[in-house]
Amino acid sequence: MPFHVAKQSLIPAFLTLVGITTIALLCAREGVAVPDLRFGLTQEVLPLVNWGAWLQNFQVAHPHISGWISALLMLYTGASLGRLTVRYNLYGTGTCLSIALYGVAMLGTMLSGSYLIATVNSLLLLLSIKNFCLSYRNGFGFDRIFRGALYLSLLIFIEPSAVVLLLLLWSISNRFHRTTREMMVAFAGLLLPIATVCYVNWALKGEFTAPLRMLYRAFMAGEWGTAMLTVSLPTQIFWGVLLLLNLLSLGLFSTNSYNLNRKARHILQTCSRLLLLTLVALCLPSASVSTLALVVVPSTLLLPVLFIRIHQSIAQLLYPLLIAGAVAYLFF
Repeated sequence: MPFHVAKQSLIPAFLTLVGITTIALLCAREGVAVPDLRFGLTQEVLPLVNWGAWLQNFQVAHPHISGWISALLMLYTGASLGRLTVRYNLYGTGTCLSIALYGVAMLGTMLSGSYLIATVNSLLLLLSIKNFCLSYRNGFGFDRIFRGALYLSLLIFIEPSAVVLLLLLWSISNRFHRTTREMMVAFAGLLLPIATVCYVNWALKGEFTAPLRMLYRAFMAGEWGTAMLTVSLPTQIFWGVLLLLNLLSLGLFSTNSYNLNRKARHILQTCSRLLLLTLVALCLPSASVSTLALVVVPSTLLLPVLFIRIHQSIAQLLYPLLIAGAVAYLFF
C-alpha cells in the first residue's frame, strides 16, 4: 500500500514523532544556570522566584529528568495537536500529519540550551488554544474559555514575551462568536494566576505587587528585535525555511478556504493570527530562542495545508526533505 503524506494515519505520524523526539533530546544542548532569579529584587521583597529561571536551573541541575519530562511533554503536545485537527476536520480530509510536523518544528528549539522551557511553552499554548477551540460551540462555553485564558496567563509567567498573545482574545471573541459574559469569564481566568501568585508572595511576607514588578523587569531584560539576530546562521535558516512554508500554507488556505466548514475555517483563521502574534513576540526585549516554541504551535496547525493542497508528488518529496533537513540542523 503506497504511503501518502497528506493522508498520514495516526500510527506512522506518532512513530515519526517518537523518533524525532528521541533524536532531538539526544542531541539537545545543555544550558547554563541563571544566577539572578529575582531580577534585582531581594528575597525579603520577593520570596518567590521567576518560573522560567527556575525551570532553566532545574534543567541544568537534573538534565536526565528534564530530558524525560521534555520527551513526555513533546509526545503529549504533538498527539493533542493531531487530535485537535482530526476533531474539527481542519483540512477537509482525515490526516494526522500535524503530529509529525510538530516534532520537526520543535527541533529548532533543541539547541537553545532551554529545551525544558521550550516544551513547557508549547504545552501551555496548546492547552490554551485547545480550550478556546472547545469553547466554540452552540451555547455558552464558560468552563473552556476560562481554562484557555488561565493557561495563557500561566504561560506569561514562564515566557514574559507571551504577553502579546493576550490580543488573541479579541480574535477568539470575534471569530468564535463568544458573548460579553464569556469574555468576562476569560478575563477572570487571566487574573486568577496573577492574583494567586501575588497573594502567595504576600503570605510569605513579601510585597503583594513584587511578582508583577519582577514580571515587568523580566519582560524588559533585553533589547528590542534582537532575539533572532543573535542566534546562529543554521538556526536563522531553519526558521526562515519554516516561516516560508507557513506563508505558502497561508496563501493556499486563503484561496481554498471555501472548501472547509465554517468552524474549521474560523479556527485556521485564528491560528494565522496567532502565528502573527508569536512572530511579534520574537521582537520583544525578553524574547529568546525558547520563545520560538510559541511559533511551533500555530505552525503545526497551518503546515498540513501546504502538504494537502500541493501536488502529491511534490508533497512526497518535500516531506522527507523537511525531516532530513531538520535533523541535519542538529549537527550544525
